[in-house]
Amino acid sequence: MTAGTFAVLLLALLFFITKSIDPLANVIRWNVLSELSEIPSVVDVFQLGQWKYGVAVPSHLVTESFIASVMETDFLVVQLFWVFALIGLSLVLASLTTMPRFWYLAGMIIFILLLSFSQLEILNVFGEGNRSMFLLAVVLYGGLSYYFHAFRPDIGIGIRITGMLAVSSLLALIIFFGAKSPFPAFTAASYSFPLWLLLTVLFLLVTATEIIAALVWLSTSTSFSKGKSGLVNFIVISVLYLLLLLLMYLKNTRVIDWNLTLISPVYLALFAAVAGLWGFRRRADATAGTLPFRSTGFWLYTGLFIISAAFAAYAASTANDPVLEVLEDVVVQGQLAMSTVFLFYVLINFYPLFQQNLAVYKVLYKPLRFGLTQTRLFGFAGVIVLFSIQKLFPVTQSVAGYFNGLGDLYSKTGEYVLAEQYYKLALQQEFQNHKSNYALASLALKQGDENASAFYFRQALLKNPSPQAYAGLSGILIQENLFFDAVHSLKEGINRFPESGELLNNLGMLYSKTNVADSAYFYLDEAAGNTSRPEIPATNLLAILAKSTDSGLLDSLAAKSEKHSYLSWQANWLAVQNLRQQFVKETFSKEAVPADSMLSVSAFAYLLNYTTNQAKLDSMPAILLPKLAAKNPVLSEDLTFASLYSEFYSRNKLKALETLTAWTEEEGEKSQLYNKVLGHWLLQLGLYDKAIEFLSQVEGTEGTIGMAIANALSDKKEVAVVLLDKLQEKSQDNAVSQLKQTLFSGAKPRSDSDSLVQVISKSPSEKNFDNAVKNNPFDAAIVSAASEYFRGKKQTSKAYNIVLNALRYNEYAPRLWEQYAFLSLEQGLLGQGNEGEMKVKQWASAADYQQFMNRYQPMRALIEKQRAEFQ
Repeated sequence: MTAGTFAVLLLALLFFITKSIDPLANVIRWNVLSELSEIPSVVDVFQLGQWKYGVAVPSHLVTESFIASVMETDFLVVQLFWVFALIGLSLVLASLTTMPRFWYLAGMIIFILLLSFSQLEILNVFGEGNRSMFLLAVVLYGGLSYYFHAFRPDIGIGIRITGMLAVSSLLALIIFFGAKSPFPAFTAASYSFPLWLLLTVLFLLVTATEIIAALVWLSTSTSFSKGKSGLVNFIVISVLYLLLLLLMYLKNTRVIDWNLTLISPVYLALFAAVAGLWGFRRRADATAGTLPFRSTGFWLYTGLFIISAAFAAYAASTANDPVLEVLEDVVVQGQLAMSTVFLFYVLINFYPLFQQNLAVYKVLYKPLRFGLTQTRLFGFAGVIVLFSIQKLFPVTQSVAGYFNGLGDLYSKTGEYVLAEQYYKLALQQEFQNHKSNYALASLALKQGDENASAFYFRQALLKNPSPQAYAGLSGILIQENLFFDAVHSLKEGINRFPESGELLNNLGMLYSKTNVADSAYFYLDEAAGNTSRPEIPATNLLAILAKSTDSGLLDSLAAKSEKHSYLSWQANWLAVQNLRQQFVKETFSKEAVPADSMLSVSAFAYLLNYTTNQAKLDSMPAILLPKLAAKNPVLSEDLTFASLYSEFYSRNKLKALETLTAWTEEEGEKSQLYNKVLGHWLLQLGLYDKAIEFLSQVEGTEGTIGMAIANALSDKKEVAVVLLDKLQEKSQDNAVSQLKQTLFSGAKPRSDSDSLVQVISKSPSEKNFDNAVKNNPFDAAIVSAASEYFRGKKQTSKAYNIVLNALRYNEYAPRLWEQYAFLSLEQGLLGQGNEGEMKVKQWASAADYQQFMNRYQPMRALIEKQRAEFQ
């Protein structure tokens, strides 16, 4: 039983320590707000000699800011609190049954009074407002305890504890299954606040003298004081300890405003409580059997210890700063007052023993002149005096903490009006407490009242400011377009919390929106080293560098950039690669596609940037993005458009062109984008007349240059000259002159078709022909050669489809019409053959036409003869 109790105590302490490290982090999360922006980038280039022509398409950048969430209580914390609290309570009640009648009755009366204040009827177990639950708890706890106390004093402490645990478990099950109120555990914890607070305060006052007692042991124990004056050592370290407590008291009560780094009251409380595990035994032994340590004192002490640790953890878990301050005041003022009197007690009673260098700690609770009872009474009176000097401020803070707990409860149940009333009642008790003000700001945000939210965020900054409140206030100011006020708020927050990476990041992002790149870079760089999520400022740094840095410096910075697996960073990295025109193989991040296919901002940006950057290296997006478009209708057009890049460069050029052609026929804000991309793709395929058709719809320099190039390459140099002259009149740019020289120097575009023709000429195989047609399904030389090959292999249907596809965008190529005519004849389609013959005559030279007719006429005559014979 003892080992189990110690295990529970250690778990309760771990619960408290974990939750007290950063109380606000228990109820407020740092969420990330992602914003999407576009930046023009050239992801495919038409090479003409030394001159490059590209059209700008959007790459997508993600910028992210930290936003503090509204306050929300974790239900797991409530459940853990009840586990430890009920175990501790069972230990306390079991230990009471072993005490003399007076102390047993006094303890049970106090417990029942505190239980009545817990308002168990609010749980509605046996009906609304019915107090049967309170009566049942009194009967079960009181009846079993009286049975153990009066009728079975022989029963061991283990059975008593087990019995009390069984009653606690039974009551918990009845409430769990029978309570009609929402969140019964949370409701019970909120309304039973006075019970747990008073038990915790009692424990802290009981242990208030344990540090002085430990100093007596330290000063008079032979292992530490051998050959030294125990009295001098004891007085020196005791006075230093009391001086520390006095400074902490003066600082907490705002009497002094020194920038002191003092030990936290948490450490003092923990040290006193742990020291009491040994010291309380001597105190119990000094009671002459009233409080035997083995059967009573140990269980009473550990029970109160567990309750205190659980309650303090619960207060920290709900960030209820008035309650935490009350506990700190009880620790500091309790130890200051009671330890001062206890120091007097030690010196008055044991001064002669100190002079003789005897082990005073062995007789510490056997006074010679001044009794322990008087010492405790005077010490408690000192605590009351210190509280009174503060005008009982800890008491009003306790009430504020109680109302905060009820506000949390009704905020969770969605009864916002009632929650607001309780939080405001807490403010009436302590108007500067952070919990109430932040909670009211949270309620105002939930209800869309930005003005009220800003007011309460400002109130939350008066006494116990937090980075979360500064972030909340600046967020509202930004929404109200109060930019400079938001900057001032964040700077003030950074002055108070210079290592808050979240505030540094947000200030950097504010500066980036005003194009103050130096300040933005400074704060984001600082943020990267001061936040648990350095990938977020790193993502933002990539975004502002992409927007404000020239290509040379961008190359240098990109080379030095630390890699992150974070999806937003990956999206921005791909955008930077697009700007740098670096299209090396990248591994696709599977995190970009969630299980439900609903895309976030970062996933959306990543997919688009990945698709455009890897269009020539990965055909997967051509299949994936249309599927995602069906699940994300708002993003459907952008996803489908991006998929066309992968479709065009890695899968089916005809499908990509047909889809984009259909889109250009629709009037819309993106029609200019679709026309210029389509025109650019047609230029790359050598379909210059078609390219002119779409580029003529594009306004500005990109469209004019594209038409000039297309006209020059289709032997309409006069038109190209006129277009470039008009462009040069508007802008005295040397690039236009260089383009003229390139166009009229006879430079030809770099094309894969030439190398493909060489491959199929040297190695005619179905694989090579398929590959050549896939890469340029409209090139007359490639398609004509493929048609001849597949005709020879008796694959007329395949050859016919290849030619038909090519003619959809290259209807002016006589070689394609030649193949069309031949294939039509082979399939017995004389009318279509005649159509092909007419097109050849229209577009081919006289010599080429005559050569075509030398093959065509015999084929036609043969078919006509065969038909005549059949008839």
